[in-house]
Amino acid sequence: MAKRQKFGLLQMVSFKQSVAFCCLSLAFLTPASAQNADTPKTEYETSCAACHGIDAKGNGPLSKELRTPPTDLTVLARNNNGVFPEAMVNEMIDGRRIVPSHGTRDMPAWGYRFGPTHAFRYKERILSVIGYLKSIQQK
Repeated sequence: MAKRQKFGLLQMVSFKQSVAFCCLSLAFLTPASAQNADTPKTEYETSCAACHGIDAKGNGPLSKELRTPPTDLTVLARNNNGVFPEAMVNEMIDGRRIVPSHGTRDMPAWGYRFGPTHAFRYKERILSVIGYLKSIQQK
């Protein structure tokens, strides 16, 4: 008599983690020549698009799995009296400003890629993402 295996919570978490890993990994499969063509966009796609979406409107492939819907990053300036909130965005990315949906600083959504302990090393990456976000703001 064969045992029937139940699809438990642990298996579901592992499945969701696998999907997240696959989505994030796709960004790394972009040919090097394409990455060099638009580094700010590539940096955004690699680090942010899984949740915020390729178009930055909060509709990434993982957005439906999150408790808090991702922010539409194309309206940051509009929601701030027409001024892009550069300092606030910088602090959110490097971890100085806590964003609960990004996770704890011990394990933020994008690991230690931009975290405070490495921010000095990755300032160009952070500024690259900020520059890209500035360029896609809706008027």
